[in-house]
Amino acid sequence: MKLRSLLLAASLALAVAPQPACTSSAEEDVDLSEDELTTRLSVRSIGSERTFRALSTEGGAFGQAGRTVKFLIDARDPAAPRIHFINANYQVGGRTPDYAKYHYYFARKELGVVESNQAFNDATYFTDDKRYFAGTLQTYSLGEPEAMHYAVQFYPDDVIHDEVITRAIGVVAKALRIRDAKKLFVATGPQQTFERVVPDLAALGFGAMSIDDVLGSVKYLPLNPGEAWGYLRIFPRDLGELRPTDIVVFDELPLDLSVVAGTITKVFQDVTSHVNLKAKERGTPNMVLRDAGPAQADLAPFADKPVHLRVGKTGFVIEATTPELVEAKLRERTNRPWVALPVVPESRVVWYDEMCPTLTEACTQQGNRLGGKSANLGFLANRSVLGRVSQPGSESAKLGYELVPQGFGLPVQFYRDFLALPDNAALKAKIDAFVVREKSGELSPNERRALAAEIREGFYVAKVPPAQLALVQEQIGRLRQLVPNLEKMKFRSSANAEDIPNFDGAGLHDSFSVKLSSTDNAQMSCRIEVEQDGPATKLEIKPKTPQCGIKGVYASLWNARAIEERSFARLDHATAGMGIAVVPAYDTDGEVTANGVVITRAINSDVLAYTLSLQKDNNLVTNPDPGTISQMTLATFGGFGRPTRFTVVRRATPVAGAPPLAASVLPDPVMDQLTELSKKVETAYCKVKRGYYDGDCRQVFLDDRKERALDMELKVTEGGRFVIKQVREFHGH
Repeated sequence: MKLRSLLLAASLALAVAPQPACTSSAEEDVDLSEDELTTRLSVRSIGSERTFRALSTEGGAFGQAGRTVKFLIDARDPAAPRIHFINANYQVGGRTPDYAKYHYYFARKELGVVESNQAFNDATYFTDDKRYFAGTLQTYSLGEPEAMHYAVQFYPDDVIHDEVITRAIGVVAKALRIRDAKKLFVATGPQQTFERVVPDLAALGFGAMSIDDVLGSVKYLPLNPGEAWGYLRIFPRDLGELRPTDIVVFDELPLDLSVVAGTITKVFQDVTSHVNLKAKERGTPNMVLRDAGPAQADLAPFADKPVHLRVGKTGFVIEATTPELVEAKLRERTNRPWVALPVVPESRVVWYDEMCPTLTEACTQQGNRLGGKSANLGFLANRSVLGRVSQPGSESAKLGYELVPQGFGLPVQFYRDFLALPDNAALKAKIDAFVVREKSGELSPNERRALAAEIREGFYVAKVPPAQLALVQEQIGRLRQLVPNLEKMKFRSSANAEDIPNFDGAGLHDSFSVKLSSTDNAQMSCRIEVEQDGPATKLEIKPKTPQCGIKGVYASLWNARAIEERSFARLDHATAGMGIAVVPAYDTDGEVTANGVVITRAINSDVLAYTLSLQKDNNLVTNPDPGTISQMTLATFGGFGRPTRFTVVRRATPVAGAPPLAASVLPDPVMDQLTELSKKVETAYCKVKRGYYDGDCRQVFLDDRKERALDMELKVTEGGRFVIKQVREFHGH
């Protein structure tokens, strides 16, 4: 696979156009006809909204909430700079060539540039003394009332700032001739400062904003474009009655949401929350509409009626449909055979350090026997990935602390042995009967929830096989020798129905804290208590003993949402099983100061970057406290040897109702360290996971068109120490 030109926005949507007849015009363009616009590779000016739309494609660098046109200013003659707006819909032989997609190839084709890609990048992005300016003209709907704004943006890694920005805007201002157009410069990187030239930009007819301010102001954000057919439910009171045929409007997304056809929220969503990532994986549309509600003009006429919703990058459409079509569309998605998950007998407790002693493809194929979380912790513990402090040259050794928790995995077979115990025969019979009813499709959402709750209660009073419990206690004793003063642990869900192709299972199951000082009651029974943790609630198993931790995690395989998601994906419940990843409590080395998620691609953006979602203290990114928002940062790359730039797209709001933080949750040096570790993990995974990437794995972080990415979850403890909790594949964009 050919590595695409560095620092160029990701692939653009292709529009069908007639065969080209000519390229750009050397003279100033007037408002061209439709035929002329389809045959021009570029134009020298944009005189109308019609011309802009003809040249542009949907989406853009941030938020995907508008249309975009790339431009290149040839400034080799500083006294006479020449601008070219590139036609993204230009085609040759039915395809859009690279020189209509990427600045560098356009410069070679149209301007006769012969310098290398790196030399072009150096002269364009990484200097104030620019020979070329490569940017985009992006539209946003801003203000009250909403108005279209045309925003000039440069790549986040571009060092352009202050007077150099003014110089570029001066060229754009002469060529952008749309009558009464509202125009902006939008800074996409922290080094793109503009404060001292605001009056100069205003004199050119341009306002100035940061990308954080822009995305905080837009009314509509398409978090996951797509279309759905379903009944529109506006602010439903009973979430238990929501069905896969419902398109639901919320004030904010609930933490525990059943399978629905589509989602709309009034407030901004954390883009790496479990619900949004699940929407991307399932292909269900998800959007933000800041005035959503029962009285919203576009939504109100369709309340509780069957509708067809299309979420696009520039807007949404909602229209009436029929109950018959709603049901037919659901059948299209679910009328598939049930998929049996592999049943792999494994009677051993396996330590993470033993799972992947040699970095081979086998390191990524152990989920069937150990569950997804345990298997991937074993991959991370390999010395060529993150390794251990005791392994010279490993990432942990370089930092002087363990990046990956010590611990071990209980195999999925232990769950099957648990159900096969004669003492637990009634529980197994209840599960078997439930699976038959669930696969028949006859259960209502509330019936499913009630029966699932009965099953979970059965786990809490069931019996853990004595030999299994003794083996776990023995391994805990070994762990206490490795981790000084170990008193608290986490028993984490590690199902075989998670982290598998096209189904990550994120957020479906429960993990529980265990205190080694806790003791079981005489009946060896357990219970779940709901505890208040700030504005959010969390589940706790009581007593917090190892045997209760085991039963609590096993029971969570039968959470209603987990059942619904497996049914939607047609994963056979009879073959689903639960392993357990046992680790020390995450605050063993100090208090938790931040939580984070790294996605090794830019989410909802076409820039070359990793997405870092960060939240202060112990508030989760994946399941945030109500009313809070994590910081979304894009770590953008300029290629090998270039410093990583951090663009804060949204500031963190760690406390509901409080203002956003003025400063970043983590300082740039710590985010840089995190980004480099993430590159290391992705490169290693790429090398051993067949089908992950078809190019050179050393360059995988430089390809924004890769089909897959990684989702890595972590905590940061006092002193800036990382604890990598898990890693899994992510197939969304």
